[in-house]
Amino acid sequence: MKISTDIKILDGAFANDGGSISLLISDPAGQRHNLLLTQHKLPPSGFPGERKSGRLYFNRSIIKIRSKEELAIISALKKALIEAPIPRESRSNSKDTEQPGMIVGDDILDYYAKIAEGPEAALRHLVSELISYVESEEYVTYAKSHAN
Repeated sequence: MKISTDIKILDGAFANDGGSISLLISDPAGQRHNLLLTQHKLPPSGFPGERKSGRLYFNRSIIKIRSKEELAIISALKKALIEAPIPRESRSNSKDTEQPGMIVGDDILDYYAKIAEGPEAALRHLVSELISYVESEEYVTYAKSHAN
């Protein structure tokens, strides 16, 4: 697996599943790749064969913790260019999207605040959160305690 040191971040998403972060990246040849940090805020659940909770994946391949590949990915993310997508004009009526109430964690509130600042701020936030978690000792501890 060859990971370019010169990447662009084209898009990203934060899932309300317990912290999954997905990034669409592009290498210098224009090839698109998916980088995924699976949920790590909740105990793992799911079915055999699903992706492991709290782990980093590059194009659906799991990245070994503290490996050369992980280091290459994090190094590339730290200097990556952000090419945020241009937001589409919303056609929704505010009454259509109003909800009676919702309880969310601070991680989701932080992400929503960044979305309000614009697509580039939201992508920078996702990249920062992914880097921070993967570089943390919590990442290693979570993966070891949820190895199955």
